[in-house]
Amino acid sequence: MNLRSRGMKGAASDAPKRAYGARSHGATSAPRTPKKRTQAKHEGGSGWIYGSHACLAVLSNPRRTVHELLLTESASNRLKLPTGAAIPQIVEGKYIDRKLPGGVVHQGIALKAAPLEWPSLEDIADTAPEDGLILVLDQISDPHNVGAMLRLASAFGVSALVMQTRKAPPLSGALAKVAVGCLESIPICLETNIANTLQNLQRIGWQVTGLAGETDLNISDVFSAGTKQVIVMGAEGPGLRERVRKTCDNLARIPMKSSPVAGEAESLNVATAAGIALYEARRGK
Repeated sequence: MNLRSRGMKGAASDAPKRAYGARSHGATSAPRTPKKRTQAKHEGGSGWIYGSHACLAVLSNPRRTVHELLLTESASNRLKLPTGAAIPQIVEGKYIDRKLPGGVVHQGIALKAAPLEWPSLEDIADTAPEDGLILVLDQISDPHNVGAMLRLASAFGVSALVMQTRKAPPLSGALAKVAVGCLESIPICLETNIANTLQNLQRIGWQVTGLAGETDLNISDVFSAGTKQVIVMGAEGPGLRERVRKTCDNLARIPMKSSPVAGEAESLNVATAAGIALYEARRGK
């Protein structure tokens, strides 16, 4: 079924030195375009990516095109680059520091890569398994939380992570480092209107559950076997927006023993809450 037709819609002494024996700049192969349909694709992961796990995952991904790879000498001795990876420039650590936001821990490796291309949410929803899970983030823009939720999506077999186009954090930098490589494996779909997207998923049989603290329905009582599930997380503080709330089939809460008083946990970090919700969804299947 065509969802989109229904409204779904980065000559100093520490300048780079050529690695010994290097030829011209190399790159991983160009991204492959999904073959099934020809709609606009969703991009993920442009700009500078740093940190050992994140960079090695990019270099191991044949769908990535790497434009620039920087390594310190100590990192080049410590890390084993994948066969066919881009040829690195060996530089001083302070040269990498100047390329990146202040204070980040890059572990001696950084790269600049072209965006990934993913199939549309339409394609993903159509081909998801019967126990499919989709995680939707309603205006969650903190890159550390989104990176953590990419790790959760990988751990619990989520088919796609959905965000709103104008509220999504850069799919690189801190997000990629926290995701420790999962940016390469979890499809990220950027949609213009979250409520419309949820409605179109509902039309093809997906059940939509939003997390909200003020409801009486516990998250453990929502999920059942044989149902494709969408879990919607709202931003910390504001929670789900009104129209998104009204679109959900269910609003469920995570029961907590603490009280909303000073010295006790009033709420959970959104990534922690997402982990509990995804666990319950898998347990219910």
